Amino acid sequence: MGLSSQRRFFFGERRAYHCGMATLRMDREQIQKMLRDRIREGEDIEAKAKLAEERRGFEDWLQLLEAWRKKTITYLKAAYEESDIPSAFGYVTEIIEASSPQYTFRNSKTKVRYGIDNLENLIHKMPLAIPQAEDATALKSLHPEIYSKCHSLYAVGEYPEAVEKGFKIVRDKLRSLTTYETGQEAFGKGKLHIEGAAAAHVDVNFQEGVKFLTMAIDRFRNEQAHTSDGNINDPIRAYEYLRLSSLAMHLLDKAIIR
Repeated sequence: MGLSSQRRFFFGERRAYHCGMATLRMDREQIQKMLRDRIREGEDIEAKAKLAEERRGFEDWLQLLEAWRKKTITYLKAAYEESDIPSAFGYVTEIIEASSPQYTFRNSKTKVRYGIDNLENLIHKMPLAIPQAEDATALKSLHPEIYSKCHSLYAVGEYPEAVEKGFKIVRDKLRSLTTYETGQEAFGKGKLHIEGAAAAHVDVNFQEGVKFLTMAIDRFRNEQAHTSDGNINDPIRAYEYLRLSSLAMHLLDKAIIR
């Protein structure tokens, strides 16, 4: 290894293993499970390197590495407050293209091990991490059913899946109440009524408001694209949609059929 290579390795290693104190966004147990899952997938990719050499499947193997790398970075961003933690992992696993896929493969084989070591180091340092703030994202204040079925997806960065799950929970609730799963049909054919209006003279407005809220969820949930909002990968936007579904569920808890 030349001097420049040694320096690159040294600074890469330093960046990967000497990050500042970590602050957690989610429960330790969830993060530890996520890290172990990421390590297992990395070890599987590492084991497939020999097959890639035998079958000259260099590009296929590199695609596996890049997919693992990107997904792990997404999960680390969801798990830790500090940006240097996912950045450090990304640095040591970065694929640098060479003159051919074969040479890129040769230069990238060790990147998997660097990444695995990085993740194992995070597990070892877990007892030193600052625990999740009690209301860091207010997820725990969501409707219990939305929280129980969506927070794990949100916590690991699966924002579209979390939002889609929240929308589905609302539709399932409508169907269980009225046999109809769209807001328009539930409040029309299903004769759904929500108790809780501030006064009798505003009850019609209140019913219309809840109906249009559930209809909005119908529209945001696109059958072909899952969600019609192209920015759903943003964690703040995803949280706002979960809050929307949570509000709908709290209102539907006071539903009766007339």
